[in-house]
Amino acid sequence: MSTAAGQISAAALRGWQLAELRGGQLQFTAADGLRRALEDGFFYVRQPAGTELSAGDRFARSFYLEGGGAGDGPQDPYRGFHRWTSEQLGRHQGYFCRDADQTEQFFLEKAWWDRVYPAALVQQAERMRDFALAVQRAVLARLDLPRELWEEATGHSLTPHGTHTLTFNHFRPEVAARGLNIHKDSGWVTVLRSTERGLEVDRDGDWCPIDPIPGTFIVNFGCAMEILMRHTATPVAAVAHRVVRQPPSGGAKPDRFSYALFVDSTLDDRVCPGLFAYEPGGGLRLEAGFGTFLDDILDNTYREDTTGLY
Repeated sequence: MSTAAGQISAAALRGWQLAELRGGQLQFTAADGLRRALEDGFFYVRQPAGTELSAGDRFARSFYLEGGGAGDGPQDPYRGFHRWTSEQLGRHQGYFCRDADQTEQFFLEKAWWDRVYPAALVQQAERMRDFALAVQRAVLARLDLPRELWEEATGHSLTPHGTHTLTFNHFRPEVAARGLNIHKDSGWVTVLRSTERGLEVDRDGDWCPIDPIPGTFIVNFGCAMEILMRHTATPVAAVAHRVVRQPPSGGAKPDRFSYALFVDSTLDDRVCPGLFAYEPGGGLRLEAGFGTFLDDILDNTYREDTTGLY
């Protein structure tokens, strides 16, 4: 592990795991870091050298605002995205605002990035996707799954057929609601950018804070990974997490934001029929159609009286 990674204190990590992606491999600070990360369902990972996040941060702070521009001046390309809805972009895409949570969100799959996002954000989205896929490959290389099965087993998520979505969250402290409901991510890996406290994970019924560490992303494992590996010698936990209610600050500080690159299976059932479980010595067994599974996860996550737990 690099000296820079080693400078993050044990107090900052709170017992969670930290890794760095080097030469296509994940190197953890702890000797058993990967095993513990698979049990936790997440870990911190060092951002690649030269990572530029200003476009994503600007979009996260602006996408929900009315379109800018003074007089006849140019419009702010990072504002006014509430007008992009699922009617224009397709299911699970575009702007969403739900009263059960403080979050208002913007979902956009890679096929739309060039047409909707500002150019600088498209570049950042592509870098985050490439990094997320590299992390996923590095994890798969350490699991009890034959390499020749990777493409089919992971729903072609590592190929251009995969569903790769960059999602933004703005937390509205003036709304008297939970921050974001308890849920598990649906797919393979999630690479999360978070700069403020509020994220928590479930540990045996206790909610534990996952505070942001500068210079790192948080990588979550999702339900697809848990289902695939649960009968193997290297099971993976999909982490149940939430964001606590954000109190009003009276303008003393900016609103909380976060954003994430989600790696999911293809939604084209002509390419892959759905989610598989792997049985060592027995191969892959189809568990569920991914489209239906995704619908159920999202419905359970955003309804007021449910959680996104399968």
